[in-house]
Amino acid sequence: MLCEISMKPKYIYLSIFSVVVFILAFILPTTEMMKGIYATPGLLGLFAILYQILRDQSVLERDEALLRKQQVFSIGAASHMADVAFDKHVEFCDKYLKQVHEAVFTLYRDGPTAAAVNFGNALYLLRLEYSAWLTEEINNDLFPFEQALRELGAKQGFIKQTAGVEQYAQTRLDHINQVYEDFKRILSFEAGKEPDPNIAVESVKKRIREILGIEDLVTLRKALVEQAINAINT
Repeated sequence: MLCEISMKPKYIYLSIFSVVVFILAFILPTTEMMKGIYATPGLLGLFAILYQILRDQSVLERDEALLRKQQVFSIGAASHMADVAFDKHVEFCDKYLKQVHEAVFTLYRDGPTAAAVNFGNALYLLRLEYSAWLTEEINNDLFPFEQALRELGAKQGFIKQTAGVEQYAQTRLDHINQVYEDFKRILSFEAGKEPDPNIAVESVKKRIREILGIEDLVTLRKALVEQAINAINT
């Protein structure tokens, strides 16, 4: 488009020149042969205009082809970066969900246990290892789950260690009540319903998948690939 605009004055000048030459050749009092000779520069001007149009069109098509190649290269580079981020994210999600599955299954099997602290810490360290590939939103959303595991484990450990110690009786009672509230919240138990182990585990994992944005990431990757293919085929 810029190429065409920049060439418009040339077309105008050549057109005016050709028209003036044709008019002069027509009105001059001379023979038809001489008029034809006088009109020759105007005819050459028309050929010059046609040549310039073809030349500009060729330049424009070449620039457009180069631009398309540059776009494909940019998309390809972006896709490579997206591939790396995608692979790292998938790797993290796979490891994190395995840890979540083990933690939730253990809690359901053994009930509130001091081992929950270890699960919470393991999840935190795993998230720290992949922090470069996680958004702030994901970090903020995963932290409460990890913290709940640590608190549940710490309180359960306190309950076990202070069993029979009179001075901690009230504190133990408070912790016991809180532990079971935390326990139900972590496993997504609904009040008044008998929990199903499979539903409990999958319910927690479903929430973790939502936080990790697994479906959104797959959709983004698909869109990038489709964009690159469309650019190549255009």
